[in-house]
Amino acid sequence: MNTIGSRIAYFRKQKQMTQEELAERLSVTAQAVSKWECDTSYPDILGIQALAKELGVTVDELFGEERKIPEVKEATPEIIDRRIVLIEVCTGETKVTTRFPVSAIKKAMETDTLRNLVGEDAFEQIDAMKGMLDAGMTGPLVDVDNPDAKVSISVEDYEN
Repeated sequence: MNTIGSRIAYFRKQKQMTQEELAERLSVTAQAVSKWECDTSYPDILGIQALAKELGVTVDELFGEERKIPEVKEATPEIIDRRIVLIEVCTGETKVTTRFPVSAIKKAMETDTLRNLVGEDAFEQIDAMKGMLDAGMTGPLVDVDNPDAKVSISVEDYEN
């Protein structure tokens, strides 16, 4: 996957989508998609973000940057009870950062308080990571970036 065209074709096939289906979703012709994939022309600069979204990748990935997999490490038993969850929510010009003890996050999950704070997409990711919280893991756990908000969640060892 050395060219943008080969990456577009690869990601489209990963989504089990035809050129026609991708074209319809982007309001372009199937011939345009074919030309992109053959590297004879390229998507309009204003359409790159929509293309990336339809393919389920980032714009950086379309241009060849590899997605970085977060490193997660196991916390030592001595500090499991001293972990905190760092939640950052960015919407437009507003950025909210919160820090909660893991025990408070677990309670917030049970009462839907966390779902209301971070939104449905991020909450589904957090709920899937609950086992990691229970096991004492630390590090970045969730990174959700959608048109409405960017949410990142990590678990850190609490230090005074």
